[in-house]
Amino acid sequence: MNPLKRSDYYLSSIFPTRLLAGITQPPTLLPYHHLVSDQQVLHLKHLYTFKNTRQFTEDLDYLLKYFKPISGQDLLHSLQKDGKYPKRSFLISFDDGFRELYDVVAPILIRKGIPALFFINPAFVDNRILFYRCKISLVIEELERRNSDKPLLRRTAELLGSSDTSILNLKTKLKAITNVNQHLLDTIGEDLGLSFETYLKTVRPFLSLSQLSELADKGFTIGAHSWDHPYYKSLPESEQISQTMESCRFVKEQFHPDLLSFSFPHSDREVHYQVLNRILAAEPKIDLLFGIQNQKSEPGRKILHRFNAERPEMPMLYQLNGLLLYMWMCRITGLNKVKRN
Repeated sequence: MNPLKRSDYYLSSIFPTRLLAGITQPPTLLPYHHLVSDQQVLHLKHLYTFKNTRQFTEDLDYLLKYFKPISGQDLLHSLQKDGKYPKRSFLISFDDGFRELYDVVAPILIRKGIPALFFINPAFVDNRILFYRCKISLVIEELERRNSDKPLLRRTAELLGSSDTSILNLKTKLKAITNVNQHLLDTIGEDLGLSFETYLKTVRPFLSLSQLSELADKGFTIGAHSWDHPYYKSLPESEQISQTMESCRFVKEQFHPDLLSFSFPHSDREVHYQVLNRILAAEPKIDLLFGIQNQKSEPGRKILHRFNAERPEMPMLYQLNGLLLYMWMCRITGLNKVKRN
């Protein structure tokens, strides 16, 4: 988060949260995370930051002071019943299906009586393959550890189509890799002597099918997050639909959820309305779709938009007030609607 935006969030804390919530009258708040951990997580270390258990618990406690936790079923029932969101409510969700959801997150949520949606990618379940973004983080970690090995840095730069062997450049090039050219990571990893297969077997970064079933039995809702987490903008429309529906079929067949939900991987911004309409018309029937455009409203409520709540430098005290002010300003300026082609 840039310093100016961060200062805006901190300044918003001078207003009472209850007052802002009363003025804004927000729909159900939809905070999302990927994981919570007190440990270093190498496969995410160079991708993004996340909150530790103390920060996460304090955030939940602050949300609980002003809003009630609801499940996806509660939200769907309210929208179907009278077209309204449950008042003063929040629904928390987690993407990507990391093991910490079972080890760390679920016990905290159960203790506090908070339901949640866990969105998974079937390709990663049981640690069958490693998400290419996780490979990026592991490669960067190894390059930083061996940053004095000039021949190695030179070979890596060449594989990335660059002559600049600086760590900063290599990190930038690596982070620009997408699902389209992810094969480069296997080549670079092999040259570095990294075994992604060994990492999967020893660290087991993702949830197993049995762990997911246990979480479902404990009342958590398992949702879909595409088959293997590609950038939808890089896919033809037919494959966007396939990624969506195949992951939903997996969830439906494995967990038989009362609510079938889906969150778009990376971002929903490049998904066109014609694709969205085809997804909503396909089988199995998706009950709730989620994007990440900061609580903005989608015409017809076709997608409900979440906000990123896992920045460790931003306690919920500041983020919640900043979000409420942002929502109020967007509404009065007419910028609270998602524009989609």
